[in-house]
Amino acid sequence: MFLLKVKDFLRELKDDILDLVYPQSCSICRKPLGRGEKDVCEGCWKTLAILPAPFCPYCKSFLEDEGTVFEHRCVYLSKPEDRKIFTARSLGTFDDYYQKLIHRFKYDKKIPLGKRLAQSLGQIVAQDEDFASCDLVIPVPLHRARHRERGFNQSEILAEGVSQAINLPLVKDILKRKKNTKDQTYLNAQQRTENVRDAFMVIQPERINERDVILVDDVITTGATLNECARMLQKAGAKRIFAVTLAVVVD
Repeated sequence: MFLLKVKDFLRELKDDILDLVYPQSCSICRKPLGRGEKDVCEGCWKTLAILPAPFCPYCKSFLEDEGTVFEHRCVYLSKPEDRKIFTARSLGTFDDYYQKLIHRFKYDKKIPLGKRLAQSLGQIVAQDEDFASCDLVIPVPLHRARHRERGFNQSEILAEGVSQAINLPLVKDILKRKKNTKDQTYLNAQQRTENVRDAFMVIQPERINERDVILVDDVITTGATLNECARMLQKAGAKRIFAVTLAVVVD
């Protein structure tokens, strides 16, 4: 843990030095950043669209009416037990803006940007009464090989923001990825489901028995990864699974 914090500090220090030597532009509008601004100018932060309500992770319909979060019956699921995730909440849709931000965070390793996105994500979850019954926060894990390659797990950083905002324990050692799966980016819905099947395992299931869990990832596309994680958590005894992501892909 100490070494990870040191690595984060050195990475942020390097970014600060580079910003000083080579003034940066906003990741969205490409205008020069002002004093104290990092990656995104304040004007673009203020214009980022925020989704107004939780939604069904399967049909992507908003669940705005009181009670519908738990009563919703998705037309895409043949049986109620197929619904592993009760509801989902995202900061925005995977449009050009959020795509650029997430790419900068994940692949350009802009940790401060990720932490600011995590803070915004945590704020909308904290304001949502549908998540009030939850007991703990779990990030979608990376395989250890992928973690070594990237240097961090973006879902952990997002989960930390959610955990702090709603004052719930962040648990990173219960859900493990046992298979180093292919990148899901260019797979269709069926291939995504097959790719992540049995890719996860639960350690110490007694810690989640009969508990409501918030599962955190960066993007929900078809929901294959989140659904497989939720399946394993429920199989291990978790009561209900609520998904939280930075963005959702909509048709």
